[in-house]
Amino acid sequence: MRKHIYIFVIIACAGLLAAFDQYTKALAIEHLMGKQPIVLISGVFELSFTKNPGAAFGILNGNQMFLLIITIATLFALLIALLLGKLDNKAKMVKIACTLILAGGIGNLIDRISTGEVVDFFYFSLIDFPLFNMADSYVVVGASLMLIFYLFIYKEDKQPIKNLSEREGDATDEFENADTSSREDGGKA
Repeated sequence: MRKHIYIFVIIACAGLLAAFDQYTKALAIEHLMGKQPIVLISGVFELSFTKNPGAAFGILNGNQMFLLIITIATLFALLIALLLGKLDNKAKMVKIACTLILAGGIGNLIDRISTGEVVDFFYFSLIDFPLFNMADSYVVVGASLMLIFYLFIYKEDKQPIKNLSEREGDATDEFENADTSSREDGGKA
C-alpha cells in the first residue's frame, strides 16, 4: 500500500510542477511576447521572451522529432522504474530528483507537442546565459541532485567477490572435510 502512495505522490507532484511550468509559460506569452524585457535586477536578471525549437539552452535546434523521441523515452523509462518499484528503497533525494526530471520533461513535452517549440523567459544577463524556463530548471536541478547523490552520498554495500580458483578451492575443501564417518559403511566407499 505504501508503494502505491509514494507513486501517487511522485506523479501528483510532477503533474503539479508541470502545470506550474505551463502557467508560467502562459504568463510569459501574455506579458512578455512582443514586449521589452522586464528587468528584475539591472545587469543581472530579467524576464524576456523567446521560443526555442531546440532542447534546453537552445541545443539541438531543428531536431524536434529526435527531441520528442528522447523526451518520451526518458519519461517512459522513469515511469516504468517508478511503477516497477525501482525507486522503493532509494533515498528521498533520488525520489525528489526523479520527480523534478519527470515534471520538467512533461512541461517541455507539452510545448513540443502543441507548438513544436518551448517558451523560454528567464535570462541571466550578467553571464549572457541562454534563456530557459521552469521545466528546464526542474530537469537541471533534478539531474544535479541525482549526480550529487550518486557521486558523494550513495555508498554501495560491496561484498568481496572471490575469483574462480578460490571458489573452486572452497568447494573442494567442503567436499574433503565432509563427515564421512556417519555413513553406514563406516566412512569407507
